[in-house]
Amino acid sequence: MRTAESEAIVPGATGRKQRRVFLHVGAPKTGTTYIQGILWSNRSALKSAGLHVVGATRGDHYRGGHDLRDLPHDSKDPRPDWTGSWDVLAGLAVDSSADSVVISDEHLAALEPEQVERAVTALRGREVHVIYATRNLARLLPSEWQEFVKHGSKLTFGEWTERVFSSREKGPGRWFWSVHDPVDVINRWSSHVPVERIHVITLPLPDAEKNELWHRFCGVVDVDPEAATEFEVAGNDSLGVAEAELLRRVNAALPDTFPIWHHRFLGRDVFATKILSPRSKGGKPQLPEVVRPLVQKRSEQAIDGIRASGVDLVGDLTEVTITEDLASGEPMPSDGEVLDASVEAISALLVRMGRMRDDRRRTEGKLRRQMRESAPMVRARVRLAGVADRTKLGSKTLDRYRSFRMRSNPDQ
Repeated sequence: MRTAESEAIVPGATGRKQRRVFLHVGAPKTGTTYIQGILWSNRSALKSAGLHVVGATRGDHYRGGHDLRDLPHDSKDPRPDWTGSWDVLAGLAVDSSADSVVISDEHLAALEPEQVERAVTALRGREVHVIYATRNLARLLPSEWQEFVKHGSKLTFGEWTERVFSSREKGPGRWFWSVHDPVDVINRWSSHVPVERIHVITLPLPDAEKNELWHRFCGVVDVDPEAATEFEVAGNDSLGVAEAELLRRVNAALPDTFPIWHHRFLGRDVFATKILSPRSKGGKPQLPEVVRPLVQKRSEQAIDGIRASGVDLVGDLTEVTITEDLASGEPMPSDGEVLDASVEAISALLVRMGRMRDDRRRTEGKLRRQMRESAPMVRARVRLAGVADRTKLGSKTLDRYRSFRMRSNPDQ
């Protein structure tokens, strides 16, 4: 049932809209990257239409979510420390002149009630609304397994799914159900946000109208969907079965000392997104037989819970109902198929590395290059080498310098 949120009035202020903030909390793998891409690519136009995406980049929302979840920051992590980021972001939301503000981070679905309280308290002065999207559980599981693999998981699809259903308190099940149990997410957020201000969007079916998810999102935040004109945004594309298995085997071969942030930025953003995804032919792995009845049962429980929760439902629960044969899907790839994927991936990776090297050379400072290659500089280096060679210490120092230059730039 939809609620007339766009008609909300500030008590005692006739005709004036309530100042609202919409927290788009996920869930992961429900079109969040797509929505975020549109929000940021059309930020100025949306602000003119009455919806302000606060912050400078989507990373501000990501860091704010990390801060809210009390995640420790490793001093070796190259990313900026996110401590205090939520208070800064919430301050921008409260101070915005726009009637409606949006913050989007798919990890916010995992907040515990005390963290929800902190999030809402920091937004005091605005009416807080929560947007949460959900999808068909049978289609979600293969996508989420791939996401775990992109972040460094070594578990096969069978191992991963069995662990997801064996425990909600540890292993992959702990994170999975914290963001993908709609009833639990609703209960945690409704501890400090009225349930009628929690909007649950069902993910449109593959044959739905183009940009239907965006239109549903706009219906919640009360903005004209036509205000956005840029829809060529990066998505979080899925891998084929062979490519996902290749990445999993690479994870297993990497040393335990390989930092988690390298898994995210090199394994996910470069190897998976730039190298493996373009060659993928799609497809999803077959659900293990042992979890199929559990998938069906959990799906029915979630649908019944959403229906009884009193939230604002946007879409249709038939879109998340499992109607497909749970035995469908592809078997895990053979070693030969993984080998083929490996050869193509290595080739593409070498090509990309070559382009990156060429780009670095082209962008090197012109003045620096001219100085290094100018005749006076070349002659000066030759004379300096002659001076250094007159002493044993100087000669050894020059040898070490040459060795260092050869390692850092073998073309010189």
